[in-house]
Amino acid sequence: MTLTPWAPSTPTALVAGRGLPGVALGYVAVFVLAVLSVHFAPPDSDVATWWPAAGVGSAMVVLSPARHWPALLVGILVVTGVANALEGRSPEIAALFGLANAAESLVLALVLGAGRSPRSPLVPMRAPEDLPRVLVAIGAGAMTAGTLVACTVTVALEGSFAVTWTNVTAAHGAATLLILPLALMVGDPQARLSDDPRVLQVVQVVATLSAFALVHHSGQSLPLAFLPLPLLVWGAQVLSPRALALEALAAGLIVTALATGGGGPFGSDADVSARLRDALVQLDLVVIALVSLPLALNVSQRRAALREAVAVGETYRRSMTESVIATLLLRPTDGGLQVLDLNEPAGELLGLRRSDLLERDWVEVLGPHGGLVVDAALEMTAGRRSGWEHELWLGTEPPRCVRLALSWVPDTSSGDLVVAQLVDLTAQRVAQRSLEKELRFSAALLDATTGTSIIATDRDGLATYVNRGTRRLLGYAPSDLVGRRHLVDLYDADELRERADETEHGAPVAGDWTLVGADGRRLRVNVNVTPLRDAGGELLGYLQVSEDVTERALAQEALRAALEKERRAVEELERLDRSKSDFLATVSHELRTPMTSIMGFNEILASEVVGPVNDRQREVLRRGSRAGQRLLGLIENILTMSRAESLAQSAHHQPLDLGALLVRVVEGTEPLAEAGLSVDLSLPPGDPVRVLGDAAQLERALVNVVSNALKFTPGDGEVRIRMETDGGGQEGAARDAGWAVVTVEDTGIGIPLEEQGRLFERFFRASSAVRASIPGTGLGLAIVRTIVQAHAGTVTVVSQPGDGTTVRISLPRLPPR
Repeated sequence: MTLTPWAPSTPTALVAGRGLPGVALGYVAVFVLAVLSVHFAPPDSDVATWWPAAGVGSAMVVLSPARHWPALLVGILVVTGVANALEGRSPEIAALFGLANAAESLVLALVLGAGRSPRSPLVPMRAPEDLPRVLVAIGAGAMTAGTLVACTVTVALEGSFAVTWTNVTAAHGAATLLILPLALMVGDPQARLSDDPRVLQVVQVVATLSAFALVHHSGQSLPLAFLPLPLLVWGAQVLSPRALALEALAAGLIVTALATGGGGPFGSDADVSARLRDALVQLDLVVIALVSLPLALNVSQRRAALREAVAVGETYRRSMTESVIATLLLRPTDGGLQVLDLNEPAGELLGLRRSDLLERDWVEVLGPHGGLVVDAALEMTAGRRSGWEHELWLGTEPPRCVRLALSWVPDTSSGDLVVAQLVDLTAQRVAQRSLEKELRFSAALLDATTGTSIIATDRDGLATYVNRGTRRLLGYAPSDLVGRRHLVDLYDADELRERADETEHGAPVAGDWTLVGADGRRLRVNVNVTPLRDAGGELLGYLQVSEDVTERALAQEALRAALEKERRAVEELERLDRSKSDFLATVSHELRTPMTSIMGFNEILASEVVGPVNDRQREVLRRGSRAGQRLLGLIENILTMSRAESLAQSAHHQPLDLGALLVRVVEGTEPLAEAGLSVDLSLPPGDPVRVLGDAAQLERALVNVVSNALKFTPGDGEVRIRMETDGGGQEGAARDAGWAVVTVEDTGIGIPLEEQGRLFERFFRASSAVRASIPGTGLGLAIVRTIVQAHAGTVTVVSQPGDGTTVRISLPRLPPR
């Protein structure tokens, strides 16, 4: 296992991310440990027996990024040099010893590989495979310090190079071996793993440290130095790697302190020299480190692997049980696949309960497909296939179509496993069958549409489908067009150029166009081209539906010619009608002039200006005047009817008093009444009733209605004329003021019910009037309706044969002043 950097939980800059306070604390620890180590050095030795300052200094460098190393190394040189100087060594020797400590830390960090990553300078120690590099780094650093110190002692103090090198290397290596592992575990979550109870851990620590103190106390002389080692092995089982490293460091401090004071098997034997005692202590420290660290790393690695395996197993279990995809866990057996586990969707898909499937051979559920699936599973377990996927129908009720996927999971502990995943495709396959059925039906329907040409194209206009109607219409077989001809090739090229603004991408969009058949025939067809797009809106092609409209075009042309002929005939009739109206107006005008003269002469004779007249002559003159009045009324009606089309445009509308106008009409028509006929006029009291209109036209309309009532009522009858106001909610301008309603009611001969619908037709005369030989032209009511409608009013007639007639005229009323 290679050493790999990892991101610690705390910043790694300068002593576990604590910045300058951390550096200062580290320097204090180095200084104190260096002073104590020099102070307790053997009297006959130029170097200390144990040098924990080397481990602390190396840890400071390892915990810091490479850019901080120069400052840290200078600080280590100064601090260790000052510590040596304070304990009586010369400044030169103290400086060289400080240089040796700094060089040791640098070499150790370089060999260990620290500082290579700017984000994570620390190199972890997680597994036994990491220990060799750590030991090599510690050895290289210790030998570097031993070499420099031995050279200094040999040259400056005339000491032994070999003895000094051995002592310094062992002292530095043993101390660093107990301290550095703690630094390499900073921020490593794996170094904190331990599942044992806290009480048991406390008991183990107390027992181990007590054992070391008991073995190495001042009164103990038995060779029991290795007796506490089994407790360290026990500690590796119950403590975390970091806690065990702290315990080993504490044990090393106990051994060193008690042995230096003459206790234990190393310090109490008088036959053991100081040099040998130091060597045995250092060897004991190395043994403590090498016994505890590999075991702790091994146990930690096993714990992490176990937790990861449990987590992976739990993740797999949850992913399987919570998956919406039907999943089964199978174990290949002789000729079958045993179900070990399954999730809820699998049971629902197979239509069986979980208890009915567990420990059961799944081949029985698959029915005829079982052998195929078993063979695929055996090929995977044999290494000849990595996976297998197949679509099949299960013999469930109702049958289900599934996509079955098998994957092989090698399991060294319990044998090979196979994971089966099933995706229900029943709805898709049923829908696909329905769609295929609909497609076949649509294709048959299109082919059966022989009266219409249907052509489908791709996005470039190249034909991709042609129905039978195209062959009947244009003479092209499908093989002549599909993949060979573009849609625009079927059109008349000249027409395409002339109507380019009605095309899209060079093809017609809709309308009547000329197609050229396979035999050169030119057909007039109605074309509708529709773009075909997918669900995302991307253009797939075009669909053209064409229908032969040649005969329809000919019929339309004939219809247009007939309509044109009829239009000319209508224009001629209108011209004749205008000529008739002009003739009637001219004749009526010419008749009115002499008739007026005759009426004037009658009035002169009746006034006896030219001589006296007797009673009989006066009666004759009166009858002549009445006949003249009727004739003048007829002439006026003819003139009014000839101008009926222009009444609304030529009318001069202004506010007028409808009551005063009605009084004038009654007075003017009074000579038409027969002797004995009762005429009654009723007007509403109060303010005058005002309307907006043309006085001459309204007077003509009212004269026609009143004169009809007088004319069709016998001498003993009665004519009632009344005017009312109606404020009912009418629309338009009269909404606020209401209506002025004139009602003319007589007791005359009446009109047959079946003829009342034609009363407003020109020249229509009721049969009752014809039988009574009452003169008239049938224009009166037609003129009335024309005038009233020109004034935005209405006119109605209600009549009972023999009981009289009622005519009601309603006109919009102006608000009172």
